[in-house]
Order: sequence, then structure tokens, then C-alpha cells
Amino acid sequence: SGDDVEVVLGDGRYMEGLVEGLLGAKVGDDVVVSVSFPEGLRDKTLAGKKAVFDVTVKEASHRHIPEVTDEFAEKVRKGLTADALKEELRKAVDQEDAKEFVNERNDALGKALAEVVDVDVPDTLVTNQAREKFAMMMTDFRDQGMDDNDIKLQITPENFLKYKNISKDGIVRDFKISMAVDEVARMEGIDVPADQVDEQIGALRKEMAEAGQSDEDMDENSLRAKVESTLQRRLVFDYLSEYADLDVEYDDNAGQELDVDMLNDIAAESLAREKGITIDEAKAEIQAGAAEAS
Repeated sequence: SGDDVEVVLGDGRYMEGLVEGLLGAKVGDDVVVSVSFPEGLRDKTLAGKKAVFDVTVKEASHRHIPEVTDEFAEKVRKGLTADALKEELRKAVDQEDAKEFVNERNDALGKALAEVVDVDVPDTLVTNQAREKFAMMMTDFRDQGMDDNDIKLQITPENFLKYKNISKDGIVRDFKISMAVDEVARMEGIDVPADQVDEQIGALRKEMAEAGQSDEDMDENSLRAKVESTLQRRLVFDYLSEYADLDVEYDDNAGQELDVDMLNDIAAESLAREKGITIDEAKAEIQAGAAEAS
């Protein structure tokens, strides 16, 4: 729902039925439009559902793309030529595309870097990183409102070992990426300006303050090192993207399946211990609860 919503007629722009229901309508018409939400919608409470919109057509217009000539370019900016305008438009589109897919681009670059780094990562490093990530996950559970007793039930050597095994590949890959990024930065003289680090730390402190969190226990040196490392990785990826041949395919479900499986297993094991039932029985109970919720 919404007021003064602009709808550009065209295939594939909106949910099924919206454009078709508006075709032929005139300004001032009241139209009842039946639509179907896409099956792949992130909000599963709406995915595949039917809906009805009451639409009042307030305004209609026709869009057309003008021919880019020297005369048209002169109207855009004095002294501008058609060729120069086309080049500016091309660069603007490329920049917008880069902003939209920067995370996917960086993931692709990181994966490529990890594949060319041949090094054995010590298990001690994997264990330490997994322990830190596991603790952060428990903190996230608490922030999301999970009861402390339920969290304690999940903090077991077995669950940590399961988490470590699942997250090991990601930890090793990230370590290799860090090594490659450090080497590229060294070879190409890519340094992070100190003012950018200060600005990012200031933004993090502001976010914590707005969330009601204290930064008294924050290790300043550790935080600065992490921020600088993150910013340096971005700069290196920006540098590498100028010389990389990338075709990014956006996957709406990328990176979610592994974590979901892991959390389901942990939840089932915790429920089994708490109620004295088998893991299979616990999984069945969790699935039954999810079915009732949906």
C-alpha cells in the first residue's frame, strides 16, 4: 500500500498482475488489481500469497528517450558534446552498478585470492577464531532476546566443536585473503589514511551509544587494528577490481544455508538434552513448531 506511488509499466518490474491490472486505465479511474507475490520473496509470510489493491489513477505520462545529439548535449551543459555526454553517462552507470554489487564483487575477488594462496593454516589459529566467532554468536542470541539459561545449554564442548568444523573453511579462507591483501597492499603501497580510521571508529562509537551500549571495555588498539584492516581490504579490492574480469551473479540465498543447518542442529541437541529425548525426536518437535507458526 502507499500514496502517490509511481508505477512504470513494463514486464518483470513488479509482482505478477499489477501491470496487467493497470493497462487501459485512464486518469481518474478507480481500479481493483489482483496480484501474486513472488515465490522467492524474502518475507516468507508473503511469498506466493494473493493480494488485492484498490488503485486510483491520479496521473499518467509517457516516457521517451531523446536522441543524444550535440544540440541536446548543449542543452544539458554549455559546451558539452554528444560523445562527451555519452561517456559521462556510461561512467555514471558503471559507478552505480559498482555500488550496487560491491559486496558480491568483493566476495568474488576474495575467493579468487584465497584460491591462489598456498599455505597451511595452523589449527590453533582456527580454534581461536572459531572461539571468538562462537562467543559473538552467543552474544547475538542474547541481544535477540534468548533466555540466558537457553544460551548456557548451547555452550558445550560438543556444540563448539560442531561450530568449529562448520566454520573452519571460512576461517581458513579469510586468513588466506588477509595474507594476500597484506601482500598486495605492501607491493602497491596502499595505505589507509589515519583520518579514515578515526572517522570509522567515531561512527562505531556513535552506533554503540545510540544502541545504549558502553564502549568502556573496548580495546582501543585492537579496535583500531580491525578497522584499519577492514578499510585496507576495501582499498585493495577497489584496486584489484580495476584489473579483474568479473561477472557477478546475485544469489538471494547465498551464505544462508550453512548457518541455518548449523543452528538447527544445535537447537535440536539442546532440546534433546533438556527434555531427555532423542535428537530425531527433538528435530521433529522443532519442525512441528515451525509448521504451526507458519
